[in-house]
Amino acid sequence: MSFVKIICGVIIGVLLIIKLRGEGSPISIYLSLALSLFVIFYCVDKMTYVIDFFDDVTSKIGIETGYLEILLKIVGISYLSEFTSNICKETGCTAVAGQVEISGKLTILVLSMPVLFAIVDTITEVL
Repeated sequence: MSFVKIICGVIIGVLLIIKLRGEGSPISIYLSLALSLFVIFYCVDKMTYVIDFFDDVTSKIGIETGYLEILLKIVGISYLSEFTSNICKETGCTAVAGQVEISGKLTILVLSMPVLFAIVDTITEVL
């Protein structure tokens, strides 16, 4: 499915959500969630190409695959926390959305520590 079809489907879904919200229907929240999941699954499916590319590059260059795994986890966490935060904001739970964003940032910070330690070790070896 091409990206243009996804965008057209999203626009139609958003217009339907706006119509349902105007009528006060609670179904609009569920439709919004379904539409968001549809888009995120499309993106996850396309990520396989990126992962395959990084696998090829790391095998040719000889970089440790652990750093690539950390990078991909960080990207995944940022996308998922943004997705969850947006869903929370749409349902009116802005405080929860803020907490989701903070927890995502802290998780990314913790995951990036091995990379930071490797950089510090490399710098101290050079000096």
